[in-house]
Amino acid sequence: MPKSELTILRIGLFALLGVITAAAVYITFEITHSAKALAGQALESTALSLSYSAENALQFGAKAGDEIKSVFSDRVVAYALVASEEGRILFHTNSRLEGQTLDKVELSRWHPGEKASSRRIRLGTGMPAAEFNFTIHSPGEGKRLLRLVLHTAGADRIAAEAGRLWWIVSGALLLLWAVGILLERTFTRYRTLRDRMEREERLTLIGQMTAVLAHEIRNAVGGIKGFSQWIGEKTEDGDERKAAIAGVIRGTDRIESLVNDLLLYSRDETYDLRDLALRPAIEEALEPFRSRWGGRVELEEDRGILVRADRDKLERVLTNGIRNALEAMGAEGLLKIAVHPEGGQAVIEIEDSGPGVRDEDRSRLFTPFFTTKTSGTGLGLAYTRKVVEGMGGRVDLASRSGGAAGAILTVRLPQGK
Repeated sequence: MPKSELTILRIGLFALLGVITAAAVYITFEITHSAKALAGQALESTALSLSYSAENALQFGAKAGDEIKSVFSDRVVAYALVASEEGRILFHTNSRLEGQTLDKVELSRWHPGEKASSRRIRLGTGMPAAEFNFTIHSPGEGKRLLRLVLHTAGADRIAAEAGRLWWIVSGALLLLWAVGILLERTFTRYRTLRDRMEREERLTLIGQMTAVLAHEIRNAVGGIKGFSQWIGEKTEDGDERKAAIAGVIRGTDRIESLVNDLLLYSRDETYDLRDLALRPAIEEALEPFRSRWGGRVELEEDRGILVRADRDKLERVLTNGIRNALEAMGAEGLLKIAVHPEGGQAVIEIEDSGPGVRDEDRSRLFTPFFTTKTSGTGLGLAYTRKVVEGMGGRVDLASRSGGAAGAILTVRLPQGK
């Protein structure tokens, strides 16, 4: 799947999750808000109903007190009182308080002729309650203050239950997002693996075709080279045609080298992985270059480090890395090879003092046939990555840090036991 389609799929998935989340949050908010509002309205309706009943009870004259007491016997009533306009308590659920006078602060909460007032309070016992102040009328007596204090435990319980809905919805949304992210990761991994398999199948087919063509080319070039060498042997040294024949032989050597690199890169590799000491492998890879290079070599190694690798392929990787470093420096320079353990891996760093790697070339360095050399094939680094990854490792090539000239080839392979 192209990256653009995968990106669109991700955007669509997360947009859907976002819409579901927004809808769930909005609905939950509406439900909890409505539940709290309904609980408050139910409390107000109860208070209003009790005020009507109390006002009707005042119509019974001498029996008014008994009727009012009956009205306020409901368990939701914390306490209630009826007072005159001057604040004298005419009736109280606690009969010992009858006849007392409300102070100015308590009386100021009653506004005759206006809409009933209400507020949340806390009783002396610490329980929450709601206070309502009504104006009621008594036959022949005028206006009366009715104060109702109702327990809010039931309404608060409803509000609390509605509040718990947020936890339920939050848990469900977290689960939904976790499933969505897991689904996205799984699908992305599936597409990546499928694309990798398709790419490997194409590379395998290309490799098979390349191997067949390379064999045919090598056979033909071998014939040309052999015939040219035979003609060169038959040609006298002073003959000007001898130089032309030598040029043909050099050209066939170049073609043979390219064909051999192609065959090496395209073949299916098998790995004989063993625990190996790195020092002997590095020394063996350095040996062919010591006599014909005039620079300085430094080897830094943590003694005793073992690496899990195929010996032949490891030596070829090291040889390719050293050759590239020397060719980048020219006749002289400093070649530094360092080995150290890191996170269960053996890290090999081949560092040179050459011109380094251009930033625009880094993404293509390990691509077959890409090279910055005038005479290179671009298959050395590609082969290095192929076999290093085949042995369970990673490889990277970058310029030295800190502005210093040169490049570092870093090979990471599993550490031996």
